[in-house]
Amino acid sequence: MLRLRHAALLAPCLLAGCNSVGLNAPHPGAAPNPSWFADQPRIELQLDEGTLATAQEHSSVELRGWVDRAASAMRAYYGRFPAQHAQVTVERISGSGVQWARTFAYAGAHVRIGVGYRTSADQLESDWMLTHEFVHLALPQLADEHDWLQEGAATYVEPVARARAGQLSPERVWAEFALEMPNGLPGPKDRGLDHTPTWARTYWGGALFCLVADVEIRKRTDNHAGLQDALRAILENGGTLDHRWPIREVLRTGDRATGVAVLSELYEQWRATPIQVDLPALWRDLGVERQGRRAVLNDDAPLAAIRRAITAEEVLIAIH
Repeated sequence: MLRLRHAALLAPCLLAGCNSVGLNAPHPGAAPNPSWFADQPRIELQLDEGTLATAQEHSSVELRGWVDRAASAMRAYYGRFPAQHAQVTVERISGSGVQWARTFAYAGAHVRIGVGYRTSADQLESDWMLTHEFVHLALPQLADEHDWLQEGAATYVEPVARARAGQLSPERVWAEFALEMPNGLPGPKDRGLDHTPTWARTYWGGALFCLVADVEIRKRTDNHAGLQDALRAILENGGTLDHRWPIREVLRTGDRATGVAVLSELYEQWRATPIQVDLPALWRDLGVERQGRRAVLNDDAPLAAIRRAITAEEVLIAIH
């Protein structure tokens, strides 16, 4: 996702912009033309409590299923959809695939997302971008220097949420993490996360913070709590995109839910200092062996139970 600041052109409620390249975090690209928001045919879909309430008649079954899948991933991770009402505006553009997205919180949650006319059902089924955007709705707005937490949380939670919803295999999630997490490590001239607003440190540095926090919370709680519990608590305490919180309030709220101060402690360590993480040792302990773009999972590894808990499929019980 490429962070944009076109307040005069778009709106001060704009959270972020996303261009699709690669796996589950966007790579930098050219800023989109603001005329895309005005000149393209569009399809409106309305969600109430994460369930499609209304959709224009010419919205396809595939588009509706795509929105349903992204909302289901959010329910699997957070226990509910993070907004009572949300609108998804699909801008039909040239080409194929889901190509860009914008998330707003102004008079309600609103995602605008560009989908090519030639997009196949398979492309919609494998899309990660809409889930990524929905994750943004479940954290409050933060000061600009903390973009890494908003974008890093979306980068980390999106594939985990899809795995918990049964949409991705754990092998796929851990293969992506093993391939991409090195992007989040600090370079020779990097400083802490609050002071290095590069693409790699914002998206994958933030995601690496989330992964390390998740593992550490689970280690300290004997795997009874994880980052998911912290993020659910932030959401349940009103920490949504239409509110603005100080970062330490966000992290303390999560810490209270887990009973350990991992998030606050890690932030004080990582915010101004370029912390190196021994990723080969972490993958070995979690039982993740990368083989090219694939991963083999070892259930005899010391932290294999933690790895399994992070991406375990959530059992959703319907109450009638």
